[in-house]
Amino acid sequence: MPARLTVHFPSRPARVYLLPDSRETVVGRDSDCDVMLDDDRVSRRHAVLSCDPSGWSIADAGSKNGTFIGGVLVESRPLREQTWISFGGLIARFETLSLPVERMEEERRRRLTTSLDLRRGLVPGLGLGELLPRVVASMLEMTNAERGFLLLASPQGDLEVAARSGLAWEDFRAEEFGGSLGAVQRALATGSPVVSTDVRSDAELGGRASVISTGIRALLCVPVHALDRLIGVMYADSRKLGAAFTELDLEILEALAAQAGLAIAVARLDAELKGLAHRIAETPGADPALRERLAGEVSAVLERSLQVARPTSGWAGGLAAQAPPPADRP
Repeated sequence: MPARLTVHFPSRPARVYLLPDSRETVVGRDSDCDVMLDDDRVSRRHAVLSCDPSGWSIADAGSKNGTFIGGVLVESRPLREQTWISFGGLIARFETLSLPVERMEEERRRRLTTSLDLRRGLVPGLGLGELLPRVVASMLEMTNAERGFLLLASPQGDLEVAARSGLAWEDFRAEEFGGSLGAVQRALATGSPVVSTDVRSDAELGGRASVISTGIRALLCVPVHALDRLIGVMYADSRKLGAAFTELDLEILEALAAQAGLAIAVARLDAELKGLAHRIAETPGADPALRERLAGEVSAVLERSLQVARPTSGWAGGLAAQAPPPADRP
């Protein structure tokens, strides 16, 4: 049966490779390899994966830094249905597939279709009160992450948690969350996504001299732009064993962030224009014709903004120093 190899790069999205059972798969740094891993720890021709009637196996190809299974250096070994492999220190998860490759491609198309449906649901007409939580819920649904939040810049330029899920306010001040905040700050500073995979100890192997850490915690930060302006960042993480954010996750989340950015900007504009229209209408002694003309102009601007936001195929303040929210905040 075919298999899947998910490679966990430390600072990049995980990459998924489908391994055919009809031929050998060469893993290495050389561009001619079937699975090309651009990592200095990996040898040019590092290992060979193959399948025969008895199942899958791996053989080291004379690599410099070795091939490890479960923390043990191996030259050749059969592979279980689910196995962690270290290619000289670069961690990968091997698993056999019960579904044919065609079904895997169908699943990929299904995820892309679902992401489009979720993006269509991010419309300014919801209002910020409903839109912001929906952005976070859509992000977690599409990435299978456990926790997430949306940071947005206030009119004064300070960053605020606009919506969150799976996180208490105390979590933002916890020491262990410092690395996550650092990733958020980097995404804001560079305007580019940040993906990180931490590799931690597996309790099963804790007593061994050489341990391949498999308790993986993954996080993903994607900047949110609106009309070429950086207005915030979306953050998601997972502490599940073997969790990773793939290139497909990043592609989906960047599209979601693009739609969210436009919807949020227009929803904010909507609220401001409605407030302005209300103040105009309530101004004592104002010329009725003037009020009517200004109200019409406000409506026209809003309608044009809503059309732009429909789905299509330097910062002030610091995150770590953000003031804690009021105790009665939900």
